[in-house]
Amino acid sequence: MTVSEFFLLFTYTSNWNIPLNLLFISIGIVYLCLTGPFATRFANGKPVSPKKKLLFIFGLFLYYFSYGSPLAMLAHELFSMHMLQMSLLYIMMPPFLLLGLPSWFFRPFMRFTVIGQVGHFFTKPIVILFIFNGAISLYHIPQVFDFLMSDMIYHLVSHLVLLALALCMWWPVVCPIPELDRVDPLHKLGFIFANGVLLTPVCALIIFADQPLFSTFQEMSKVVPLMSPLRDQVLGGVIMKIVQEFVYITAIGFVFAKWFRIQREKDEQEMLEWQQGEVSVVGKKQ
Repeated sequence: MTVSEFFLLFTYTSNWNIPLNLLFISIGIVYLCLTGPFATRFANGKPVSPKKKLLFIFGLFLYYFSYGSPLAMLAHELFSMHMLQMSLLYIMMPPFLLLGLPSWFFRPFMRFTVIGQVGHFFTKPIVILFIFNGAISLYHIPQVFDFLMSDMIYHLVSHLVLLALALCMWWPVVCPIPELDRVDPLHKLGFIFANGVLLTPVCALIIFADQPLFSTFQEMSKVVPLMSPLRDQVLGGVIMKIVQEFVYITAIGFVFAKWFRIQREKDEQEMLEWQQGEVSVVGKKQ
């Protein structure tokens, strides 16, 4: 199989999950209705801006592309495609979903004591930093990975757990509820950087291994025989590291820009207050 033939797999309708596509389209329509004409029916609800809607819809697209496109099939054939799927699902997609959901969507759930306490614990930066990256690392221990891949139920449960942890990991960075956004921008920058550091060892282990680590991918794929298992494994580690660095560097850029804007507004306000104070003092002297 050539590279061009590989990309042709994405052009065949039969390789796309149509029922799942319809499900995600339905979710998108419900979201647009709830955040549009029906938003005022909720407590403190108001229509969501087009920008937030686009962010959520793009997050849904990433979710569907990961599970409903030929990528889902390829993820069972090539370790590199599995790692691309993981990167999209747990590193790139979560912030788009959180940024696209309005604060009034979450507030009713915060009224439940158990949900509030569990959510508060798992969104503490220092806690979720180690739990999320530890879970990703644990998932890619060869024995654990092969066990999860061999059982559909465990595989599904593991993905749901990782998704929940990924949402919790991004919560301190893009908290959708203003009054709960207690992490200052400088600490957010450190948090994002630390996430990149903690995920490096598992990527390095995969990239620099001298033999295939996972029995699931120890033989060349018969469906897409593009490369040897070892090259496929190395490419998988590189893909996850590249996607991770791209997403985290982008997030750092946005957080820094927001921090810079806040500091500039604060400085301008202080300067204005100082000028008003000077004018007041001069007026009293006259």
